[in-house]
Amino acid sequence: MEQLFIFPFLTLLKSMNRIIKPISTILSFLLFGIPSAVFVIICRVLIPELNQNYQLHPALSWFIGGLLVFVPLFVLAFYLVRKDGYQTKEQIYGRMRLQKMSSRDWKYTLISTLAVMMLTGAIMGFTKFLHAQFGISEIETTPSFMQFEPFQGNERFLLLAWLAMFFFNIFGEELMWRGYILPRQEISLGNSAWFFNAVLWVLFHICFGIQLLILLIPILFILPWAVQKTQNTWVGIYIHALVNGPSFIMISLGIIG
Repeated sequence: MEQLFIFPFLTLLKSMNRIIKPISTILSFLLFGIPSAVFVIICRVLIPELNQNYQLHPALSWFIGGLLVFVPLFVLAFYLVRKDGYQTKEQIYGRMRLQKMSSRDWKYTLISTLAVMMLTGAIMGFTKFLHAQFGISEIETTPSFMQFEPFQGNERFLLLAWLAMFFFNIFGEELMWRGYILPRQEISLGNSAWFFNAVLWVLFHICFGIQLLILLIPILFILPWAVQKTQNTWVGIYIHALVNGPSFIMISLGIIG
């Protein structure tokens, strides 16, 4: 009788192992590295071009440039999952680990989000202390190509364009990095997969410059850890959205500097 329950379970495991294959280090670098290189070109060449020669609002230039990176990531994540043999909605959601949030998942989400915010604030506070005590320049929170004045009047309608970019930013990155790549890295690297995923995510943000990278360290490492710990990609989506969304809105409306 015991074999009747064990055999189907082992068969399911073997089937999953045939579909979710371990990912090589080289392929991981390529899947992160190629978008990273494109992101550098967009941020350092295209966006300044749109700002200077086409006189677009810097925020709109950033939204356009961001969509050129995040929409392909969103599409690529689904393409790769379907290419691996997942066709139905249920299969795709299961493969990407888009499962219902449990109370444990919400705890990890909220605690991780608070930890990211507190550590980010601590880094900013430390740089202010260094500036006050030793005259060291405070850390720059915004790269030059993203700098703009708070929205005034009709400029606030740009937030509608931001919503599209925000959606593809969050879902494009999380479905690709954590939904598709991380499960394959877990098969290859086990418990340390989240750390390797985080290091490669740092590479993706290199276009922002070293100062902003330092400020992003908390989310770049805490988020992949939380996703692997919960085995739920929604955790990464919510953390990413909770950290990025409100801060951008407050900056764009001049609530915070």
